[in-house]
Amino acid sequence: MKANRNALVLCLGLFGALIVLAIVFYKERIINLDMAFQTFLILKSGSIEVQSGRFGAAATQIWPWAAQALGLSLKGVLMAYSFGHVIWPAILAFFCWRIGQWRWSLAIGLVATLMTTHTFYWLSEMPAGLVFLCAVFAWMHAKGSLSAFRWWEWPLWLGALVTAFYFHPLVLYAHAFLCLFFLLDWNKPRAWAWMHLTALGVFGALAILKYKVLKLDWYDAIAIQRQEAFGKLWPHWFDIESNRKFLEWSIKDYWLLWMVISACVVYYVLNRVWVKALLVGGWSLAFVIMVNVPYHEAVGKQFYMENLYLPLAVFASIPLIFDVLRDQNQRDQLAGSGLVVLVILFVINLFRIGITHYPWTDKLQWERNFLKETANRSKRKIVLSEKQVPTETLQMTWGSSYEFLMLSSMKHPDSARCLIIHDSPERFDSLLTRPRVFFGAFKNYPFEELPKEYFNLKDTSGYVRW
Repeated sequence: MKANRNALVLCLGLFGALIVLAIVFYKERIINLDMAFQTFLILKSGSIEVQSGRFGAAATQIWPWAAQALGLSLKGVLMAYSFGHVIWPAILAFFCWRIGQWRWSLAIGLVATLMTTHTFYWLSEMPAGLVFLCAVFAWMHAKGSLSAFRWWEWPLWLGALVTAFYFHPLVLYAHAFLCLFFLLDWNKPRAWAWMHLTALGVFGALAILKYKVLKLDWYDAIAIQRQEAFGKLWPHWFDIESNRKFLEWSIKDYWLLWMVISACVVYYVLNRVWVKALLVGGWSLAFVIMVNVPYHEAVGKQFYMENLYLPLAVFASIPLIFDVLRDQNQRDQLAGSGLVVLVILFVINLFRIGITHYPWTDKLQWERNFLKETANRSKRKIVLSEKQVPTETLQMTWGSSYEFLMLSSMKHPDSARCLIIHDSPERFDSLLTRPRVFFGAFKNYPFEELPKEYFNLKDTSGYVRW
C-alpha cells in the first residue's frame, strides 16, 4: 500500500503542476496552429471534429465541445481545451493506479513529460495516444492473460487497441516495443507471452488493413510517400542534416531522455541482460533514423519533429520503471532511491516545459501587436504575404487566420477581425471585394456560418493586401 500511496501522491503532484501550466499558458497552447483550427471547427459545427481519421482525438476534443455546450465564453472554451490535454493522461494514470498497476501510473507520468518540450505548446494526437496505449497495457497486465478477460471485455479490449492504433501512425512503433519488451520476461507464464503476441498481431493486422487494403487519407498518403527517401538517400542515412539537427536538440533539450536510455542500457549490460540492452538501445537509435530519413527536409521545425520523436519517451520510461528502479528484494515498494530519482526527473521535466513557453508567447505577442497596430485603419481586413512577417517568430503561418480571429475575439465577440498570412496571397485576389467572407487556410466561410456568440464579424468592407 505504501507504494500505491507514493505513486498516487507523485502523480497528483506532477499532473497538478501540469494543469497549472496548462491554465497559465492556455493561449499559447490553443490559439496556435492545429489547436486554433480545430477549436474553430468545433465552435462552428457544435460537434467534435476528428482530423485524418484519428478518432482518439475525441478524448481531448470533448472538453471544448462540453464548454461550448454549457455556454461558456471563448476564454472558457480555450481553457477547457488546454485543460483537457492534461486531464486525459491524469485520468488514465488514476485508472492504472485504481486497478493496482501503479507502475503504469508512473510510466504515464514519464511518457507525458520526459521528452515533452515544445509539444506542450504545439499539441497533437500523439501524446494522447501514447498514454492511452500505456493504459491499455496496464489493463492487460492487471488481467495477466487472455483467459482472464470476460466475454464482454473482449470487444472493449479490441476496441481499445484499434483506438490506440488510430491516435497516430507512429503509436505502432511504441506498441511493438512494449510487446517485445514484455515478451522478454522469460519468468512469466506462457499465457503472458500469448497475450502480448496477440496484441502485436492485432496491430499488425490493423497496419495491413489501413495501409494495404483501405484507401489512405491524404495526410497518411503523404507520410507513406515520404518513405521513398530511404531509397533516395541511401547510403547517406546518417550523413543528413536532420541527424545533425536532432543531435543539437538532444544536447539542448533532450539530454535527460538520453541519460535515462543510457542508464537502462548500462543496467542491462551490467546484469548481462543482453537482449534487452540491444532492444532499448538499438530500437531507440533505429527509430530516430526511421523518423529523420523521411522527414529530412523538416529540420527547421523542432516542435513538429519533436512530436514524431515522442515514442522515444516510451522506450526510455518503461525499462526505467519496470526494471531499473524495481528493487529486486522489495518489488512492491516505491521508496528510497527509486522515489528520489522519479521526483528529480519530474521536477526537471516540469522546469524544462515551463521555460519553453517563451517562443510561443513571443508568437502571440507579435500577433497582438499587429492587431493593435492595425486597429484604427479604415480597411482592417488584411491579407499578408509570408515575406512580410517574421516567419521565425511565427513558426508556421497556415493557422494565422484562426489565431487572429480568436485573439481579436477574446474581449468580446463583436471585436472579431479577419486577417490572414499566406505563402501565396494572390490566391485571394479575386475574393478581396467579397464583404462577408472569412478567409481560412483550407476553406473560406460566409459570416453566416460562424457562431455569433464567439465570432460576431461586423466588418463588411473588402479585404486589402498589406
